[in-house]
Amino acid sequence: MGLEGPLLYASDLLVYPVLSRDRQAMADLVESVLGPLHQARGGPQPLLDTLTAYFDSGCVVTETARRLSLSVRALTYRLGRIHTLTGADPADPADRYTLQTAVIGSRLLGWPGATA
Repeated sequence: MGLEGPLLYASDLLVYPVLSRDRQAMADLVESVLGPLHQARGGPQPLLDTLTAYFDSGCVVTETARRLSLSVRALTYRLGRIHTLTGADPADPADRYTLQTAVIGSRLLGWPGATA
């Protein structure tokens, strides 16, 4: 069950055409950063949806939990699980940038449902 919302097209935003020029580099980033989410029970989609909602809510835990209809405790668990699996902490600014770029790339590439 994915998050409902409009599709993201690279042409809609200025920075994304730059990011998507090298499709293979974007695919490599997505797979190296988000690939470990395949190890999660239930696959990568629930954790990918968690990251998407987290970034879309400005990284506000209570708002993210509300959007996902989760308790703050369940959301915190998911964010911790993402950190454990990927080694990237969504609360750390440098890691957050990498995760957010990979999440955007996953949307552009249709990951995990499609391959580059």
